[in-house]
Amino acid sequence: MLIDDNTIPDKDDLPDLITYKFAIHFDVIPEITYLNQSIPILIAELLPIIEGYPNDVWVSQQYVDEGLDFCRVVFWVFSESTDAMKRFTIWFQAIFRDEKVSMILEQLIICALEDPDEVDINLTDWTRIYTSRDDMQTAIDIEVSNMKLL
Repeated sequence: MLIDDNTIPDKDDLPDLITYKFAIHFDVIPEITYLNQSIPILIAELLPIIEGYPNDVWVSQQYVDEGLDFCRVVFWVFSESTDAMKRFTIWFQAIFRDEKVSMILEQLIICALEDPDEVDINLTDWTRIYTSRDDMQTAIDIEVSNMKLL
């Protein structure tokens, strides 16, 4: 949906959105010393250029969650179409099984570490995170607010 730059749309003019939360999890062995979070966040932003990425969905509100021995890229996916969201979910579950894709993403995490020669990175999980309706609605409200700013 394109919004004219000179008008602020009414709430009724904005699309009905569907959203799900996803995460890509990397184990870091033995542990993280310092992680430049601006690099792993690129993983969510690069998803649309990977072959087979479905039309009519977009990634937003991404962030990096890290612990002593893991790094997780978390993001919301939005669409106006339930079919497009189903296609994304199927694509998402399949794409990380491709060894080339997982190796490239692991390399991005390695580039983000202070001491990359001393750790082993493994993409270990990619999943849809089940969230409450309230959390989904909050994510949609933020996204709609961002759309009004365009």
